[in-house]
Amino acid sequence: MTFNSIPKNILYLGNNNFKKHKRGVENVILFQSKSNIAGNCYYIFWDNITSVSHYENILCISIKKNIFWPIILNLVLFKLKFKKNKILIHSHNPLMTLFSFFKTNLFSVHDPLHYLAKSNSYKFPLFYRIIEMIVYRRTVNVHFISNYSKSVSLLPSKIPNKVIYNTSFLESRINIPIDLNFNSNQNLNILVVRSIEERARIDLIIEIAKYLKNTEIYFTIVGTGPLYNHFKDYIKENRLNNIKMIGYVNDINLINHYKSCDLVLVPAEYGEGFGLPIIEGYLFNKPVIASNKCAIPEIIFSLNNLFENNPESVISKINEIKKQKKVNFREYYLNNFSNNIILQQLDSLYNNIY
Repeated sequence: MTFNSIPKNILYLGNNNFKKHKRGVENVILFQSKSNIAGNCYYIFWDNITSVSHYENILCISIKKNIFWPIILNLVLFKLKFKKNKILIHSHNPLMTLFSFFKTNLFSVHDPLHYLAKSNSYKFPLFYRIIEMIVYRRTVNVHFISNYSKSVSLLPSKIPNKVIYNTSFLESRINIPIDLNFNSNQNLNILVVRSIEERARIDLIIEIAKYLKNTEIYFTIVGTGPLYNHFKDYIKENRLNNIKMIGYVNDINLINHYKSCDLVLVPAEYGEGFGLPIIEGYLFNKPVIASNKCAIPEIIFSLNNLFENNPESVISKINEIKKQKKVNFREYYLNNFSNNIILQQLDSLYNNIY
């Protein structure tokens, strides 16, 4: 780190075990803890058992998820408060914020509850609306991962808030040269890194693969989720040889996929409060095309690289990218989303709250 960080006691409230969930919110929390290397970091999450363990610089406290978890949560909070006196509670878990005896000092919003409830057509959306509004009143400061995420929230105007973008945890694990050369005479390898669920529009990618099955354009889909087997079986049944789904991969393999692809494609319908694969594509100096949805227009390098969610629009953007001149996308990442920039912004926010 190149900034002066005041050692602090920070307690993170999350959902899952670091050892079981390597990406998503857990990776965000793990990165955020890096701004407080000289201080004490704690992490409370749900698991199958109640236990205490260490993960890197964090003391991890798992709480068995049953009807008694709010009681155990508050017992742990009281113990930490008694032991450390001054502690900053940074929550990514709305239910823990809701049931905590202590107010949350900083609450991070990825995709607001009421917005997700409407997008997913949940029953009783009013229930999620009420929870979201109560959670904001149970916190002192709010952090949004994008202006879009803030715009679809129910945040009261009087609560202090800050937009700080995400960054990529992969940045510290790679060292690649800045180079981008397209050769239209060679195969075009397109990478899709998504959670395999309805909002990710994997169905659109498969439809495009059908259109392009007689070309030298190939799709690799990395990720898993509730619809993984459904789409994988469909690809096999329809004998689509230009698209493959490889499920979850570790960080080393993910890095290799980013390095070897020619283009990163990010489809979305809703629930995209930021768009991490977009900036990871730029980290590896790859061009990115993505859906004109949610926070994506806020994050993407150029609005010219947005497509509408139909095959014609996506194929048109693929053809445009093949003709694109060399662009330094990595520089765009480093100037806007680098680890150092985001850590400085986060540490400044922590210091002000602490």
